[in-house]
Amino acid sequence: MKFVSTTEHCPDTRKTLKEPENLVLENSLFIWFMQQRRRHIPMSGEIICEKARLFYREIIKQEDGFTASRGWLDNFKHRHGIRRLKITGEKLLCDEASIEPFRNELQRVINENNLDLEQIYNADESGLFWRMLPEHKLTSSHEKNAPGRKMIKARITFMPCANASGTHKLPLLATRVLFLDWFQKRFVPVVREHLLNVNLPPKALLLLDNFPGHPSAEELRSDDCNILAMFLPPNTTALIQPMDQNVIQNIKLNYRKSLLVNVLADPVHGKNLIDALKAINLKDAVFSLANCWKLVPQMLIKKSWKHLLPFQTENKIDEVVEINGIQISTLMNQIQETCTNKMSDSQAQEWAYHGI
Repeated sequence: MKFVSTTEHCPDTRKTLKEPENLVLENSLFIWFMQQRRRHIPMSGEIICEKARLFYREIIKQEDGFTASRGWLDNFKHRHGIRRLKITGEKLLCDEASIEPFRNELQRVINENNLDLEQIYNADESGLFWRMLPEHKLTSSHEKNAPGRKMIKARITFMPCANASGTHKLPLLATRVLFLDWFQKRFVPVVREHLLNVNLPPKALLLLDNFPGHPSAEELRSDDCNILAMFLPPNTTALIQPMDQNVIQNIKLNYRKSLLVNVLADPVHGKNLIDALKAINLKDAVFSLANCWKLVPQMLIKKSWKHLLPFQTENKIDEVVEINGIQISTLMNQIQETCTNKMSDSQAQEWAYHGI
């Protein structure tokens, strides 16, 4: 219990705890490890072992007697709850100081134009290797390794676009040079039609990052200037760009799953993985991406705006959502009303039986 109280990430499932042979060495090494991680320096098992050998020579004052073997490394990681994660995202390059001023400016524009969540959109491009299978795989216990094949790096750029309420997803755009044409001929008329259907004025704001391929804000305006674009601050995409908050990742995961299913189900080329991959053309990839975009749930899109519009999204929790024919907002009101009154024993037993 004393060890658990002094370490930052001790595993929760420990039943026993064996102390290391060199307690001072291990404590020094763990302190050094946490210092490096707070500076976001990438660490590996080889680096830890090499630093452990250096500490052994400096602390124990001996050259031999400690090898920092693989078994020692596994025990060290297990004792301190150290795990292996893949480096993802670009958060370490983000300019956090510019986020709050932009939020204030965005809130001013929203208030000035009296915009609702239905009228605020975000679009973001991302690259996809559309013939690349998942990097991780399941293997049987007798396989010593998982040999792979040369990756087919055919790449496509796609762009999801949706509003802050998650109720309006535009068709997925897969392009490099047609952005302005998409804005004038697709985004503007489709958004106008959507706002008309939900009884809102035809005014909207499209938020974009500062990707060099985007046209200027002056070009990205409708003829009546009611639908326009606004650019996010540089180096903030990983923190506040809504489409970058798991939406694009969800599309890619769905695509990888769909790709694997289609390859395995190919009746002609299914026996040869490379032939099956080569049989998939760019048109297949685009249609599959479009289907994966449709599968992204509204709630995920809505949650992706919480870092950019924290107050707007928090105030919109009273929307009606139906699951299995039950209106969740109505159910929550019933729960609140019941909880405020004195509940009889029979009512409590009935609720407990239904798991409420």
